[in-house]
Amino acid sequence: MRTLEPSIGLHTLLWNQIFECLQAQTTYQLLCQCEGDEVDVRMRSVMEGNSLKVDDQLLADFYSLCMEVKEKLQFNEPIDFYITGDSDVNAMSFASTDKDRPHIIEINSGLFNLMNREELKFVIGHEIGHLINQDTAILRLFHFVYPDIDSCPLFMSRRLALYRQISELGADRYGYMACENLDACITSIFKIASGLFLEKMNVSIDTLIQENSQRLEYFLNDKGKSDGTHPVNPIRVQAMSLFARAKTQKALDKGMDELIGIMQTFIYKPIDEHISTFVASAGLLMAGIDGKRNKNEDDAIISQLGAFCLLPIRQLKLIEKGDVNKVFNDSVQAILDIDSSMRTSLVGYVIDVAFADGKLDPNEITFIYKFAQSLGIPDEDTSNAMHAALVQNFRPNINGLK
Repeated sequence: MRTLEPSIGLHTLLWNQIFECLQAQTTYQLLCQCEGDEVDVRMRSVMEGNSLKVDDQLLADFYSLCMEVKEKLQFNEPIDFYITGDSDVNAMSFASTDKDRPHIIEINSGLFNLMNREELKFVIGHEIGHLINQDTAILRLFHFVYPDIDSCPLFMSRRLALYRQISELGADRYGYMACENLDACITSIFKIASGLFLEKMNVSIDTLIQENSQRLEYFLNDKGKSDGTHPVNPIRVQAMSLFARAKTQKALDKGMDELIGIMQTFIYKPIDEHISTFVASAGLLMAGIDGKRNKNEDDAIISQLGAFCLLPIRQLKLIEKGDVNKVFNDSVQAILDIDSSMRTSLVGYVIDVAFADGKLDPNEITFIYKFAQSLGIPDEDTSNAMHAALVQNFRPNINGLK
């Protein structure tokens, strides 16, 4: 019997990382205290006042379809379904913060003008998948902690960007499980993308799949980019096809690795691999100069390192076991070969690590000047950069009060 895991490894990893970084055990309680029922009530009021609620009396057929999908996915938490008069071909889920209050799934009326019953099952299953995976809950918490995304550290914003794209592939799997009709899943995605009634346009599923394969090649050759919250359609369709057709978990995982590799290139660039080795090795060298490496320095290294790789602690430990000086020199050369304008940024990072523990060690200052000189940066520029870091990060020595 064919049994494949609907969860995606990277999705789980990113969810756990974001959960821990947000200190979600505590901040989620604070969210509930601060927002209380306000957001849930406001959302529900909008739905109740401006949308049509789906129930077994008013919209019996569609209600039956929603309940069929919910039961098939074995999701036992209550959901209220609403239809909103909106021509945009879209749907969304909203996770309730109260276990006794139903979640909300909103379906735009534009979907009903384009989709058949099986395609609607995919859409509903996709939105329930977001609830199962707690995607809407973690995103809501993220924006509670970082209402201004510009204030979010780079290592967090990059994880969020990748998480949002991977989460759509995870939700697509539940959409497929809801209808078990790959053709319907594919046509629904293209209908959402184009807003076209494909049957009236005489577009066949075979043509769509052939076109998708050609467009996927474009991304496989590292030519494509993605700036949206959703994966590009060629990747979504291919990922869902893998899930529907793979005979074993091993085959599914192998195929997904290639697709996820493409998605990571949208977030992490080729130079980032070299930057991550530089950040780790430079951090280790700087932290070891005074012979008193401490948690503040480690935290500064990991925070910077996390912006350029998914597993910063493992990366740091791996480099620590090798020849740190060689890794440092090789990474500097590799970065400058790609982008010589990075010289100032490299010095800036070394300065940040030196100031992370709040103590100014003369040997660290000497290291910074020598490193900057090796890159052709004048001492005056280095001094000004250190002064700027001093103004921003300096913490007075409390021992001076004794």
